[in-house]
Amino acid sequence: MRWTLGGLEEELLRTLIASLAEVLAGVDPRDAAVQRLFPRTVSDDDEADAELRGLIHEDLAGVKRAGLDALTELLDGGSRRGTSLRIDLDEDETLLVLGVLNDLRLAIGARVGIEDLDRADVDPESQLGYRLAVMDHLGLWQELLLAIVDPPAVHVHDLDLPDEPDAPGDA
Repeated sequence: MRWTLGGLEEELLRTLIASLAEVLAGVDPRDAAVQRLFPRTVSDDDEADAELRGLIHEDLAGVKRAGLDALTELLDGGSRRGTSLRIDLDEDETLLVLGVLNDLRLAIGARVGIEDLDRADVDPESQLGYRLAVMDHLGLWQELLLAIVDPPAVHVHDLDLPDEPDAPGDA
C-alpha cells in the first residue's frame, strides 16, 4: 500500500516522533504521557505494581523506541514527488505505523487531558485546539490505514476521503 504525506505532514510526523522519543528517554513517572503509555499493571497494590513495572518497563519502552526508529527509517526511505513523500508499506509496516500513530495519539491525549476535556469549549485557534487537530489528523491516518489492512473494521463510506488518490495523507 502507498502512504503519501505532504511536506507539512512529514515535518509534523518527524517532530512528533522526536518528541515521543524524548518522553521515552526521560521516563518521568509524573508525566501524563508516560502514565498513559505505561499504565499501572496492578491496580490495588503499589508495591506489586512497582515490581512488575521494573521487570517489564524497559522491554516495553524498547519496543516503542524500535517502532519510532522503524517509522523514521520508512520516512527516510520514501520517494519524493514534489513536496510529497511516498512510502510503500507492506502489511507488517502498516501495522507498525498504526502502533506508532496510536502511541503518538495516546501521548498527546494524555498531555491535553482528553478524558476531562469538553471539545465544545476549545478555541480551535488555541494551542489546545492545534493539539486536538493533530490528534484528529493522526486518527484519520489510522482509519485510512486500518481500512486497507482490515476493511470490515472501518466503514470507508463514513470517512471523508480526498478526491485525488495522490492527495497528501491518502493511504
